[in-house]
Amino acid sequence: MNSNKSNLSKDQIDAVKLSIKQKKYDRALELLNTISNKESNLDLVNRIRASVYLYKKDWEKSLLYYQKIDNKNNFNISNNMGVAFYKLGKFVEASAMFKEAISFNNKYIPAYENLSLTQKLLGNYELSINCILQGLKLMPNNNKIKNYLIDILNYFEPLNEENYIINIDKKIRKLDSLNKKKLINDETIKDILNQSEKILKESNVNFNFNETQIFRRNKVDLNCKRHLDIFTTHKIIPKFCFSCFKVQITLDNILDLIKLYFYFNNVNLKNNNIRKCVVELRKKVDGNYKGYIFSDSLQDAKEIEEKLKNELQNEKIYLNKIEIKRGCTEYYDEFELYKDINQNVYNIIYKEDWTDIEKRFDEKYFISKINDEKVYNNTLNKFNLSDFLIIKNWLLYAKIIDDDSYKKIIKFDINDKNFDQFQKEQIKLRKKH
Repeated sequence: MNSNKSNLSKDQIDAVKLSIKQKKYDRALELLNTISNKESNLDLVNRIRASVYLYKKDWEKSLLYYQKIDNKNNFNISNNMGVAFYKLGKFVEASAMFKEAISFNNKYIPAYENLSLTQKLLGNYELSINCILQGLKLMPNNNKIKNYLIDILNYFEPLNEENYIINIDKKIRKLDSLNKKKLINDETIKDILNQSEKILKESNVNFNFNETQIFRRNKVDLNCKRHLDIFTTHKIIPKFCFSCFKVQITLDNILDLIKLYFYFNNVNLKNNNIRKCVVELRKKVDGNYKGYIFSDSLQDAKEIEEKLKNELQNEKIYLNKIEIKRGCTEYYDEFELYKDINQNVYNIIYKEDWTDIEKRFDEKYFISKINDEKVYNNTLNKFNLSDFLIIKNWLLYAKIIDDDSYKKIIKFDINDKNFDQFQKEQIKLRKKH
């Protein structure tokens, strides 16, 4: 704002800036409305107004005012317009704006971050990686960009690109062949994990990667965030969730969770169902180590449950419990009947006006548009850098809750840098007594 010449007084500008700083965005807009509409003021006023609407998360109005600016040759404006397009689910247009921002300022890191993420969501993994590598040349320790790259390597194996993260991933990925020769046992796991740690140490690289869930995905989007946001906001269960079932495996120690992870990499399911392994972080939810396989029908879930009971026993993965559940645990306190998998509870629970609530929510947050452009791909289902970093977080979790089984499989130290103090305190509450 300070760099723009106009007929606006310093007092007017300062008043608007103060309102924005105080997050009084409506007040800032009121002040802007009192400013003269002289042509010399318009570009600056429109730019400020566009920024205020961006802060307010009113993406459409933000774009409207950015597009009114005569002189848009500014990397910050291009990046902000890209953010607005991104939030509207218009990833192709967002990418174009982030590229434009880089063309105006090829050292502007936020544009590299945004472009790499947007290209990833479009399924353009090679383009995303190229953008990440350019960004890392400018800022080698940018953790956000490094983690974008680590995640992409779950879906795409670059053949020609050279980078220390890609090279580490390639070396760790080669260790995956060790688990194909025999049943997953303690010695195999110990070998894979300790060799992986050796690769990291020899590379002399530190990662700050705090993920705790390992997914094996297919091309279906369960859209769980959308469903939970609707439940949190409106206390209703979305229609989709009535046909969502999961086979839940609860385990007693970290060693069996890691064995389950390797089993999930190789399991043969007719629908290639989405599956994940996690350590439990939610309050008031029993069980520390869990695996899930998701299904869109009860019959499919029952077939998977039966298959797992036989195969996990053969793999010597010891279960605390295996059961079929419907949807998300978060729904159970509010709608106890929803837990009952043996009857059609949809007609009992789902109310007539809930459809309109869902429709309005989707319109407000541009859900349909986001789903139109977003690309969902199968994961590669191989042990890789991302998986190893997450398993290290699991091992730390085990250490915090006094599950000493982790000592059987690693010879290296586990530090707690990836969890903040709040997370560590929450995990301590799960200690065995």
